[in-house]
Amino acid sequence: MEKKIIGELAYDIQTGLGSIDVPDFENLRTIGMAATLAVHIRGLGEIDYTVLRNVSEHYFSIPSYALREVLEVLAEIEYVQLTTTGKKIKSILPDVPRFQNIYEGVGEYLSNEDLNEPEQATLAIMSELQSKPDNNDRLIHTTGIDRGLFKRCVDIGEAGTYIKSFRARGKDILASPFYFADNLDALVDTTARIGATEIQSVLNVVKGNQGWPLSLIEKRLELGGTKITPSQKDLLTHLCNEGVLKPPSLKFSSTSETFVFTPSPGAGRLNAANREVYERAMALVSCVRKGQLLPNRYRIRSPLRLLEALRDRGHLGANSEANSQYRNLVLLRVGNLINVGGDRWEFRLYQTEENQRALKLAIDLFRTGELSDLEVNEDAKIALTKDEKYIQSVISASELKQRKSITLNEQAAEEFEQLILAF
Repeated sequence: MEKKIIGELAYDIQTGLGSIDVPDFENLRTIGMAATLAVHIRGLGEIDYTVLRNVSEHYFSIPSYALREVLEVLAEIEYVQLTTTGKKIKSILPDVPRFQNIYEGVGEYLSNEDLNEPEQATLAIMSELQSKPDNNDRLIHTTGIDRGLFKRCVDIGEAGTYIKSFRARGKDILASPFYFADNLDALVDTTARIGATEIQSVLNVVKGNQGWPLSLIEKRLELGGTKITPSQKDLLTHLCNEGVLKPPSLKFSSTSETFVFTPSPGAGRLNAANREVYERAMALVSCVRKGQLLPNRYRIRSPLRLLEALRDRGHLGANSEANSQYRNLVLLRVGNLINVGGDRWEFRLYQTEENQRALKLAIDLFRTGELSDLEVNEDAKIALTKDEKYIQSVISASELKQRKSITLNEQAAEEFEQLILAF
């Protein structure tokens, strides 16, 4: 298994399990915690250890007793430098590479020999569920996992919410809500009907050609030069209609086009606060795909270079099609259109952190077809830059909110009971 995949899956498993203690796992949780910290400290300055300890427990479910071992892992792979006094850690200085995949670096630390049987089995199951739901019996056969161990891993996964079991068309199907957020029931039913292999094949083609116009797919039976069969086209259309894929539909002057992307990930992979960033990234890709594949007059020959130019210059050269092509980006507050004379318009990016991240994500979607950095909890990153007083106030506010919620629920239950008794 690729080291990058190991790091990603360890992160997902840790995110799902949170504060649940699993005696079956030994090193996998530590690597998951290390990946979680690495993702959130990249680009930050020196962090006080006490602040880090409180933030880690509150936001990442990393207990204080495990934090030192996690930091020692990050220090060994040179992602942090530790400042110590005697045996005590005083602060950490992040040194996470900016232009390297974080998960690959963390995954490099872990070899197969470091994992026990339940950990290896869990990684094997999750690596299959990353790309599609699958039949229980087929997964047992392809992974070679003992049935008893397989069931134990699934039970743990269900407790951690990163695996969900279904019964569809007389078959037992497993799926991960971490990788498929929308209408999972319909996706599982389709898997039971036609098989996991066909779904994986179609989604792999989409991944390699994010943002392809649905009208062209239906007309030409291809995406980016990769041919698909009529049945695969029907499957793709079915997944769109069922809401498994939620392709954005954008209006351009008098026309409307739908652009196909891989399924939206779940909350473990797509932080709620980052959903708008994801939507803006899809709109950026869609608008550029429109100019590449469905131009009015002038075709965009290199959409990736165009997005890179927007990132580097903050604007795109004026042309007569910009007013129609990029109007959707104005509505999403990605940028503005400036008339520079006649029918020529220039698109200018609003230089906000959200738009910069959306643009980076759009470029990644063209380069690799994969999402990146959408799991980052921005509130946690902010807390890491503050002092101990700040994070203590956050924790206190969270505890107060929970107490209020419980009180209201009890009151509502009592009122309901009195209402029933009145009858």
